[in-house]
Amino acid sequence: MSDNIRRVLYLSHAPDKVYALWRAAMPQGCELLTLSANDDAERLALLPLADAVIVAPAVLKPEWVAAAPNLRLVQHQGVGWEGETPIAALRERGIRLAINPLGTPEVVSEHALALMFSCLRHIPRADAAMRRGEWLGTAIRPISRNLRGRTVGIVGMGRIGSAVAALLQPFNVRGLYADPLVQLPEGLELALNFRRVALDRLLRESDVVTLHLPATAETRHIINDATLATMKPEAVLVNCARGAVVDEAALARALAAGTIRAAGIDVFSPEPPLPDNPLLKLENAVLTPHVAAGTLDAMMAKVEGATANLGRFFTDGSLENEIDLARLP
Repeated sequence: MSDNIRRVLYLSHAPDKVYALWRAAMPQGCELLTLSANDDAERLALLPLADAVIVAPAVLKPEWVAAAPNLRLVQHQGVGWEGETPIAALRERGIRLAINPLGTPEVVSEHALALMFSCLRHIPRADAAMRRGEWLGTAIRPISRNLRGRTVGIVGMGRIGSAVAALLQPFNVRGLYADPLVQLPEGLELALNFRRVALDRLLRESDVVTLHLPATAETRHIINDATLATMKPEAVLVNCARGAVVDEAALARALAAGTIRAAGIDVFSPEPPLPDNPLLKLENAVLTPHVAAGTLDAMMAKVEGATANLGRFFTDGSLENEIDLARLP
């Protein structure tokens, strides 16, 4: 291999069709390195060759940074870097970090709505029953609810939370949001019919609570036994953020006891969830395998954004959507 080639390791194992998308979009002079299996030994064998790493969903472990002497850039496929990036190890080596917002808000917000409908209308339960030969038309009717007219609380009003608020407009919801860092302009709050409130009020008053916040030390298990106990018995919880923001054992207890109505969960801690995860056995938990951002349309947008950033970096050292590691604790 030529010394002029920049080698980019896609750190996750993926289908050949995904690799083909990335390979076709690689900037001139870049070679994509891929995995033949979801195998850490193979990752460690390839890391010494990598000038850059594309991260998501597999994370770059702190101890792996030392195995990559040529590494200069960690490019996230998406935006979820908090709590998943070895900040100290990158900063010590002067390795740069960039995220990629393209494609994420549109598709994750759609999935959040899909989980809301699935929980409110018992769609997975009805589908499974029909396949067993059961007809639940009458049984489900008294317990299904409309999304229209409900109170929806969004925890985290960044790019994705704002996209959820926009998608909810046709349903005439009463909107609440909690975010210590984001205050929407008054005119936008009025247009969206979303009002900023404290988290405890949001949890008390919302029929649907949807989480769109990063996983940090401050947000770890923000949904727990105590916060679940403040929610309405008919409330639905949706998590398309990160598994660590929800105490899964507490959520399972709340669902089993009827403390809340249902939950739609796309993210887990760890991933995939362990076989004994109690959520797997609950009929009122709608579970998807971290696919909120997992459409071909979103992947194409992510490939475009990330490879453009790789091209800039290897051409003149510039980056878009760079995380300033020097300002992080």
